[in-house]
Amino acid sequence: MMSFFEIVSEQLAPLSLELAFLSFFLLGFLILRADVLGLLHSPVKKAKTAAPLASAEITFRGLRKKLEEENHAASLFKDWRAAQAQGPTPKDLLKQIVQAFVEAEPGSLVEELMQHIKLHPEALANTFSATTALDAVARSGRIDILTELWEAIPQLGIQPTACMYDVLLGGFASAGKPDKVREFEEQLVKEKGRLSARGYSLVIKGFLKNGMCDKVLSKILAMQKAGFDVPGFAVAQFFRNACEAGRTEEMFHAAKARNLDMSAEALSVILEDCAKSSNLKLAQEVELMAEDGALYRGIAEGLMKVYATAGDQKAFKVFKRTQDMKLPLSENLCMSLMARCAESQFVAFAEEIMAYARSSLKMTVSLYSLQMKVYAHSGMYSQACDLYDQIRADGVEPDAMMYGCLMKFAVECNRTDLLNEISQKVPSLDIQHYMFLIRSAGQQFNVERALELFQQLKDSGLKPDVAAYNCVLDVCVKAGNIRQAHLLVKEMRQLNMVDIITYNTLLKGFCSKGDFSGAKKVLQEIQDAGMKPNDVSYNSLINTAVSSGKFDQAWDIVSEMEKKGIDPDRYTISIMLKSLKKVRSPKDTARCFDFIERSKIDVCSDGVLVNSVLETCVRNKDNQRLEAFLQQFEKSDLRPSVPVFGSVIKGYSSLKRIDKCWEYWNELQSQQPAKHSDIVTGCMLDALVCNKEVDKAVELFMGLKQPNMVLYSILLKGFANSNQPQRAMEFWREMCSKGMKINLVAYNSILDAQARVGNTDEICEILEHMASTGTRPDGITHSVIVKGHCVKGELDKAFQALKGIQQCNLDHDAVVYNTLLDACSKHRRHDLMQQLLEGMETKKVAPTNFTLGILIKHYARNRQLDKAFEALEKLPKQGKFQINEQVWMCLMCSCLNNGEPKKAIEIYEQLKAAQHDAAAGSAYETLVSGLVRNNDFAYAIEVVEKAYGLRAENGSREQKLALETSKHLDLACLEQLFARLDSLSLHKEFGLPLLEQFRSAKLPVTNRILALAVSASRSTRN
Repeated sequence: MMSFFEIVSEQLAPLSLELAFLSFFLLGFLILRADVLGLLHSPVKKAKTAAPLASAEITFRGLRKKLEEENHAASLFKDWRAAQAQGPTPKDLLKQIVQAFVEAEPGSLVEELMQHIKLHPEALANTFSATTALDAVARSGRIDILTELWEAIPQLGIQPTACMYDVLLGGFASAGKPDKVREFEEQLVKEKGRLSARGYSLVIKGFLKNGMCDKVLSKILAMQKAGFDVPGFAVAQFFRNACEAGRTEEMFHAAKARNLDMSAEALSVILEDCAKSSNLKLAQEVELMAEDGALYRGIAEGLMKVYATAGDQKAFKVFKRTQDMKLPLSENLCMSLMARCAESQFVAFAEEIMAYARSSLKMTVSLYSLQMKVYAHSGMYSQACDLYDQIRADGVEPDAMMYGCLMKFAVECNRTDLLNEISQKVPSLDIQHYMFLIRSAGQQFNVERALELFQQLKDSGLKPDVAAYNCVLDVCVKAGNIRQAHLLVKEMRQLNMVDIITYNTLLKGFCSKGDFSGAKKVLQEIQDAGMKPNDVSYNSLINTAVSSGKFDQAWDIVSEMEKKGIDPDRYTISIMLKSLKKVRSPKDTARCFDFIERSKIDVCSDGVLVNSVLETCVRNKDNQRLEAFLQQFEKSDLRPSVPVFGSVIKGYSSLKRIDKCWEYWNELQSQQPAKHSDIVTGCMLDALVCNKEVDKAVELFMGLKQPNMVLYSILLKGFANSNQPQRAMEFWREMCSKGMKINLVAYNSILDAQARVGNTDEICEILEHMASTGTRPDGITHSVIVKGHCVKGELDKAFQALKGIQQCNLDHDAVVYNTLLDACSKHRRHDLMQQLLEGMETKKVAPTNFTLGILIKHYARNRQLDKAFEALEKLPKQGKFQINEQVWMCLMCSCLNNGEPKKAIEIYEQLKAAQHDAAAGSAYETLVSGLVRNNDFAYAIEVVEKAYGLRAENGSREQKLALETSKHLDLACLEQLFARLDSLSLHKEFGLPLLEQFRSAKLPVTNRILALAVSASRSTRN
């Protein structure tokens, strides 16, 4: 039997090598650390060494305990000063002691610290103590003490180390002293070679603390160039600082140009700022930088947030890539994206996110609430209500807030059945719920139901507030039950629950009936009740006046509003702009825009207001104001809605800026292509057509999926305007072959295309097709037929068509008569023209400016200027229209061509008096050129002198107005005048005196005019 020793030996035999290695390791450790273990010292020496250590430890033990319990600097000093001579301050206490000095007695820190270190040089005169002290002072920001300490350290025999320099530079950077950083960094480079990675980090951290973006970037780039890895947090914080300073794009481009490595965290910071500032361009640059899969993974969320905020289609591309990379989306991210989609009305992307949530996440009330919010923000209340069935199918129980939202949405889309169903499920109806039910009754004009619900509210124990009363009052007013409204107001007065909303609601009731006097009485009641009418009160009255055509009355209310110090709002402006649809007077237009400027309302702050202003400018052909406003719009922060995109495209179309039309079209297409088909496509097609870009219009049209009849009509109008009848016929035949139901507008457009070139055979073909489809022609159709015969010179057939219109009692206006008048004038059929004018008078067809223009041209050609003036006197009264600038210009030119310069000048003065400011400049140039051409120099100079205010008294209103207007006058016609005078050697008689007046008034003249003057002076001397 084996002994115990043999058994152990056998078991340990395989481990002999390992055991030998362990034995030698332990032996070496004992020899090398014998001093620590006290194995190589005598007992006497050990006792002598331990005694001071124990004494120092006992001395500072109480100080350490006090420091843990309280951090009172004065008490700490007292104890430390009592103990510091007995032993060196322990390492763990040194930093706190220095900090206490900085807080309480900074002036004595360096002196006392130096003395203490000199007392215990073996323990404290080392780089650790120096670095610790420097670090504590550097963190305090006391640069004066830091510098003093740095200069004192060498006196202890301690040489500055790289670590000490790092702390010093970090302290200077933290105090915002870049000059000091540079000075000591240069010193460091001379002594130690270069700044360490820690040194760079401390300097960058200090500059970041002070928001010094340029210095931070410089140091980050230097650190990268030195071969060190720049901490990702530092780059991210650098961009946070840049964002706060509004320099995100600038710093990004600067960093990118110098090849700075940007982490996903840093790029996410930039993208977050892009979302806030809607900077899509910068976001796209960031996306291009992140083609690498790992980097893209880190910024995908940020990109989706940016594009969702902007409603940009690129959100789909980023989302698809995240799915291809199998990146999961958290519920919080989905909710964040959907909240952004709600603000940007980006419904399609919100639905995409919701589809992902249904397939990958557990559906919650929060997710469904956000989906409802998306629909609500886009006015899609019915779709928001439709979610209710899906919520129930998914087993999600709506909370009280969701029930309230559903009730509100049901009211908005008039879903009475759903509203009633939800009201039965709500555990307890509150006042807001009852108000939703009352509003629903109001949509049905059911006053009885509203009053019944209001009584239920009272019976439920809830106390109706003034908002609930006003809600019921609104139902009474909408239903036209003014009697019940008055009874309710009487009850409200008894309960002292009448406010300005109550009176405004009552006032709207009278306004909706057009009862202006009743509305004014309510206004007086407001004042009698000790309240002040507000902007809503006056807006209701102004709207009533405008709607009833009482524009002077509307302006009177505006004046009263301003006198009482009530600021107009955007609704006031919109109402007054609406009035210009019925009044085309330049005077009224100018008055309205003066009111806008006076109100100091930022028109570009509201999309509806932008639309109103743009449409007004386009309708009145006020291109100067239109251009200025579009420039203002481009500088604004307004995120354009789909209607605004359409109005902007219309505006640029009027200015013949088709390049800008394309710019806004492409911007909308990149953001919300699904929304613009019915609204903006028509605007863009019309812009192309009106700017003679018919081929581009066809190209755009061919790319549409399902063009409607309106878009076909616009394109057909383009063919008509560009004299392309054959292409118009091709499109019409294509429409017929597709079995499209062609409306009358489209028929008239295709007929117009043929009529303009006299294609009577094609006109007959189209008319036959109209008859086969049961489409009845209207007055415009017959007018177009008349035009076709006139163009072909078939006046007899044209008159027959006119008789057909009259016999069929079809509505027809001056257009058809104007077409015939113009044709008769061209064919010199004076007899037929007189017959037409008599027919217009008999049939009570009101003549227009176009009628007057045709007659003036006709009489002028036949040297019958007196008859032109007779027509000018008679037709505006007969047709009840104001003479426009084109007619004034036509008459002025007719006077010049008939040798009547004096009458031409009179017409020019009338044109200016009528405030046709847009035409006054071109009229001036035409008049002066015509007078020069006819050698009527005295008259020409008279016109020039009046235009520049040279005949007005100095400082007079007339002179100031003339000088302001003259800034926009072209000097080319003035050059023509001086050149003509020079060629006829009349410069001395007429030119030099006029030039002298210009010089005295300090008016601008061209170099050519001055050269002509010099040439004339030399000729005179010779």
